[in-house]
Amino acid sequence: MRFAVFLLLIVFAVTVCSAQTEYIPPKVSSKNEKTLDDAILRAKGGQSEQAIQEIKEIIDRNPQWTKPRQALSKIYYETGKKEAAIEQLELSIAIDTMSQLQELFTLGRLYEGANHPVQAINCYEAVIKKGGEDFELMARATKNKQALEAKSDLWTDGESIVFRPFDSDINTPNHESLGRWTLDGQQMVFTRLLNGQEDIFFASFDTTAGLWKITDFSYNSPQNEGAHALSPDGNYLIFTSCNKYDSQGGCDLYLSFKQDGHWSKPTNMGPAFNNAAWDGQPCFGLDGLSLFFSSSRPGGFGGRDIWYVYQLSAGRWSRPVNAGPAINTADDEESPFVHFDGQSIYFMRNGKEGLGGYDLYMARKDINGNWKKAFNLGSPINTGGDEGALTLHPDGRRAIITRMTDENKNDLFEFDLPEQYRSNPLQALRATITDQVTQKPIYAQLIIFETNGQDTIRKSQWADTEGKISVMTQQNTRYGLLVEAEGYLLYSASLAPDTSEIRSIAIQLTPVTEAENKVIVLQNIFFESGSSKLLASSDTELGKLIWSLRKNTNLHIEISGHTDNVGDAKANQKLSEERAKAVYDYLVFRGIESERLSYVGYGETQPIADNATEAGRQTNRRTAFKVTSN
Repeated sequence: MRFAVFLLLIVFAVTVCSAQTEYIPPKVSSKNEKTLDDAILRAKGGQSEQAIQEIKEIIDRNPQWTKPRQALSKIYYETGKKEAAIEQLELSIAIDTMSQLQELFTLGRLYEGANHPVQAINCYEAVIKKGGEDFELMARATKNKQALEAKSDLWTDGESIVFRPFDSDINTPNHESLGRWTLDGQQMVFTRLLNGQEDIFFASFDTTAGLWKITDFSYNSPQNEGAHALSPDGNYLIFTSCNKYDSQGGCDLYLSFKQDGHWSKPTNMGPAFNNAAWDGQPCFGLDGLSLFFSSSRPGGFGGRDIWYVYQLSAGRWSRPVNAGPAINTADDEESPFVHFDGQSIYFMRNGKEGLGGYDLYMARKDINGNWKKAFNLGSPINTGGDEGALTLHPDGRRAIITRMTDENKNDLFEFDLPEQYRSNPLQALRATITDQVTQKPIYAQLIIFETNGQDTIRKSQWADTEGKISVMTQQNTRYGLLVEAEGYLLYSASLAPDTSEIRSIAIQLTPVTEAENKVIVLQNIFFESGSSKLLASSDTELGKLIWSLRKNTNLHIEISGHTDNVGDAKANQKLSEERAKAVYDYLVFRGIESERLSYVGYGETQPIADNATEAGRQTNRRTAFKVTSN
């Protein structure tokens, strides 16, 4: 049906925007004139539906009278019904072109706003051709035509996109906007306009009932709570609120965090984030350790720019840093969304080079970690109107966008992002960290890195009161994982490639006071094949072992090397000793006292897996340390 309507519009545009007829205005009674004027006033007073019905009746009585069709088109446009507005103006111009050149120009603008650029250009060309001595109108049509032609690459619709509205649990007769998923993709947060002010809501999908469960933020108030960000682990909520008693100036950022399953009373994030300028629309960056937001503060490129801060330590953040000229311009850049992969940013810009109003843009990081120049996402994601903020699911494929409906209200829509705009598919890694002796949760932090050395070393947020941490990883990628916590032995793990969306692990840490004779396998120590030469990819794990030994000065350890049973036993014994000594030498060279260390090679004599399989042999080829005294 939609395709048939589109074809009709093309035919109409070619006909309407090129034909010329001799037109004789019809005689209209003064009663009809007054009825039309009253209907127009009624629409201005908010009684649009009644006005529309009255004007339709006038058109039925006076089918050749263009004025009521023009009025009806305007009412439809003002109530968000773009296609209906286009249809009425087409019907009006079809009656006569020459007496409606201004309306022909307006039709071109309507076509632009409804994503019909070819028809818009046809109209502008007709205005230029038929404009006669109306040089001002012809100049405006020429300017618009040239601007459209210059954006032809943005109008190219390489693939069909279906925008799927969320159901009525989320999209209500009110305005809904800015939907964002948590890292595990199990929950969404969004805003809803109620009684003229915004509030924050949470949505979680009940797969059994097939329904969304909606709960409101317990600290919604009459002062607007919106333009929000939820941390990857779902435990920290930062949002924008305006004109509160503790405001630094106008709109500020506020923080609430989960404590025993409940949100804390929001607090102003203070001068490190807020100032007398406008500050809002936050978004957490990679692993929740950076925060992007839009601000009109001094020092930018003009208008509102995107800025970011990064965490220096628990509770301490850097000064705001401008995201730079690859992203910011003299126009307004707003509503940033940094995907959980840390490599892709999506945002709004209202520049003249866009398709109209606010357009959505994207930028990626280069190999050195700098943002490359942002580019417009084009049609049909962008239109001639304003596009609301875009956010992505952790899978990097599904997106949420805020769009205006035919009922003239904002709703949330989901769609599949074209391949060229997608981010890498991610996995939510959920870790629960407890004390091996007491089984109580531990305040700890994860260190995670790709073992091929391509990824930077990253730290997670600190564990919550239940010892839980959520962190993102790329799917189907091998990672090294370390855990550090005050008073505990270093924990080491290697995460095999996995394609699931969620992975959960339980980690138990050994207290240093209970560590004697405890053996820790160093899962991320690597050597050249058949050699005792350490690879650079071992540096992260060895560095953390050094940190642990420096923090616990009474700790003495024995470093052990082990091999599988392939090859000569004597050669394996020798290789295991040499590898253990290589680790010993590494630690001593970097300042660990030699009297606290010893090393030994066990060759193939202490297998911990079956040597009959490659996986078992790989497990047996290991480096470990045992606590000899503490």
